[in-house]
Amino acid sequence: MRFETAYAPVAEPSPWWLKGLAILMAILTAFMVLGSISAIASPIILDRLLPDNYEDIEPYPSEGSDEEKDEWEENSVFWDELVEYYDDMIGLVGIQGIHSAILAFVGLLSTIVLWKEQRELGIKLVGSWIAINFLGGAVLFWMFTRIGVIPDFTTNSEEIEVIDPSIIEDLTLAIGWGQLVFCNALFLAILALVSAKSKPEIISRE
Repeated sequence: MRFETAYAPVAEPSPWWLKGLAILMAILTAFMVLGSISAIASPIILDRLLPDNYEDIEPYPSEGSDEEKDEWEENSVFWDELVEYYDDMIGLVGIQGIHSAILAFVGLLSTIVLWKEQRELGIKLVGSWIAINFLGGAVLFWMFTRIGVIPDFTTNSEEIEVIDPSIIEDLTLAIGWGQLVFCNALFLAILALVSAKSKPEIISRE
């Protein structure tokens, strides 16, 4: 027995809503791949540019005056603190590289699925990408603030004049968290728009 309903689906929505989102995800994925490559290359480059010991840059003036020796010691302490700060940053960059690699993988999957117009799975993958991007970004930014926006030696040195560190840190926090929330809110808005526009409509039969 056949039953007829008073409702029937209209023509399918434009496939370019899903394909457009696929293109956006492909672009974002490319940036994530570049981020992963940068995270791998940065430690190698810095290891070559930053010697561990200040003596590799300037030999100790064993035959110099007391003033020259004192100046060398100060520079050596400054250099050790600089290297320690960048070592902490390199560790953070490594974690950021892993985060970017995960985003690149999920982004690639979502790009393929969306381009094939598999709407439900594609929307879920993009939603997962946004969640990973936001949560991972929040953790990374928190770790960055724990290391320090400004190296300690710049705030403790009497010879280096800088703006009040608290102002710089507060400004960095405001910009960082604001950017994180704004960008992911924008991604969510785009996802919601595509989800609504790509959903088949149902109309009643006249």
